[in-house]
Amino acid sequence: MNPLPDATDDHDAWVEFQQFLRRRGERITQPRRIILQRALQCRDHFRAEELAAALAQADRPVSRGTVYRTLGLLVEAGLLREIRDGDVHVHYEVTVGREHHEHMVCDRCGRFIEFSDADIAEQLDHACRKHNFHQRTHRIVIFGLCEKCAEKRGTGNPSPTGGG
Repeated sequence: MNPLPDATDDHDAWVEFQQFLRRRGERITQPRRIILQRALQCRDHFRAEELAAALAQADRPVSRGTVYRTLGLLVEAGLLREIRDGDVHVHYEVTVGREHHEHMVCDRCGRFIEFSDADIAEQLDHACRKHNFHQRTHRIVIFGLCEKCAEKRGTGNPSPTGGG
């Protein structure tokens, strides 16, 4: 479920980001392009600190502040998605070339489990229609224990009904 974007996605994403930056009156810079390209190479969820550390060591270093500001712009542009793990750390994932999905985050090991559910999507669409609400996007993050951590803890499988 985590295919790397191909070169076309990379080019299209850069064009889309440039258009977004122009609309906002922001500068189009080489460091922003480098950040976008490196983010698009991430197969999995990543944290800003990880990306900033990698780019600080690159042939053409990019400052930590530029990384953080650009990640925010990429989220606003819809090219990245922000996910919080228990409201502590922000993780990012690429949305370019990927279908919308939701997340389960293990409280113990921090594992992200991605899933799609057409029934949930339909229920959300129904709720929006009922309230005459025009949805731009949505995100669902469920917190609990993954199967491995539940077994280690001795609780067996997490309750299918949730709770909480």
